[in-house]
Amino acid sequence: MVYQLDFNKINKFIDKSGKYTFRRRSVASILPLPTREPERAKFDRGFSSITGGIIRKINGKNLIVDTSDAIVEHIISMGKFDDEESKNLFAHYLREQIKELHLGRITSLNQLERIPLAENEEERKGEIDLINFFFDTFIRDEVERVQEILKKQDDSDLLSDVLELSTDHSVTKNNGVEIYYSAFPTLKEHFIRDLENLASNTSFLINHISLFFVHYTFVAMSQLILQTNKMTRFSQDELLPVYYILQWEKPATWRNSSRQGNKMLIGEMDGFFAHEHALNILGMNTFSDKRNQFYHDIKYQLEEAGLEAEREYIQSIYKWMKEIYKEKTNIPVREYSEDKTLDMAFDDLISAIKKGISSEVNSRYQKAFQAIISKFFRKHGGSLGTILSLSQEHLLMLVAISITDERIELKKLWKELEKRGVWLDYHSKEEVVKVLDKLNYMEKKSDSGDAQYVKSIL
Repeated sequence: MVYQLDFNKINKFIDKSGKYTFRRRSVASILPLPTREPERAKFDRGFSSITGGIIRKINGKNLIVDTSDAIVEHIISMGKFDDEESKNLFAHYLREQIKELHLGRITSLNQLERIPLAENEEERKGEIDLINFFFDTFIRDEVERVQEILKKQDDSDLLSDVLELSTDHSVTKNNGVEIYYSAFPTLKEHFIRDLENLASNTSFLINHISLFFVHYTFVAMSQLILQTNKMTRFSQDELLPVYYILQWEKPATWRNSSRQGNKMLIGEMDGFFAHEHALNILGMNTFSDKRNQFYHDIKYQLEEAGLEAEREYIQSIYKWMKEIYKEKTNIPVREYSEDKTLDMAFDDLISAIKKGISSEVNSRYQKAFQAIISKFFRKHGGSLGTILSLSQEHLLMLVAISITDERIELKKLWKELEKRGVWLDYHSKEEVVKVLDKLNYMEKKSDSGDAQYVKSIL
């Protein structure tokens, strides 16, 4: 077995009319962030249009759903009416209900599946990318399990039954190829269990499922950013701390939420697009055709193959940088030497690639991530800028899914929140206790108050 980069594959990948192009998503995809502004999701309906698309994908249906006036006309043409007035009244009812769907307002889980994607075709691409990311990260290998959880919600209604008449019933088999990397198996298992817990209360599920989905989307993206920057030290089971503040709290420079929240994530995003390109280069090798090989995956394969294989691969990285990358871009690269380790080779490759990617690409890529923060997690911190925050609704949703028994000890609640990607400092924890106590979700084990418990919300 030869352990080298596949120069032929890479040349086809990078060459566009004789010019070097910093492409991505051939053999590796990291984040669902477009570099073209028109494709950026605007979240005009919150996250509900993406959630609706995820539900359709789970059920093997077409991601594009039609809720145009033509659908109303089609349904009306199939009905029998006593007179013209009843026909017009029913048509008016359908149009008004479809308007509610366009606004993301639903009263049943079945209606959620009918919420359309953005009308703008370019923006729709960004939404579909988010759908695929979520599906591949949390659901792909658990489709039947998730279907069973959602099937328990027998909440069919007149609108859903009527619109079903006009549905395209063609089924997408196997939900297409896997695009993204399910990097965090423990987080994925928490998601499945939390969905099951959430589904125990149908009303709560309907009102919070989009918030639940956007929370897990953001946590997965944030952790991918932090862990990918750790290169071969990527940990699939240990989430890295990301601190939030509660929406009504006052931010301050000394708070963890200022130093280890949005500011940290945006700093980690600086030049991150280079990973999108580099992992495609590194994944085009002679010893594996597996998609989404991250730095730690490649290192593990080479360790299994032995020191000679690892040395051969390291040499091929430096050979490619010198003979191809430098020649095509005129960007200086580091030279190979016997003391170069695999980690050093990866670092040198990333360093060279970062120099070639334009500030415009980096900026547009980062803005797509910031758009999610601004819509769902932003608190304006004055001179501190944007601070990651949780609304009271978001907080209560997280508390609800974290408690699977009748109650949970307060100190264990903080650990459960961290398992779901949320860290709070001492001051925020005090605010959480105040809220839960005010809503009568707190109880003490004894008059001494030695142990405090949080009661189940669901």
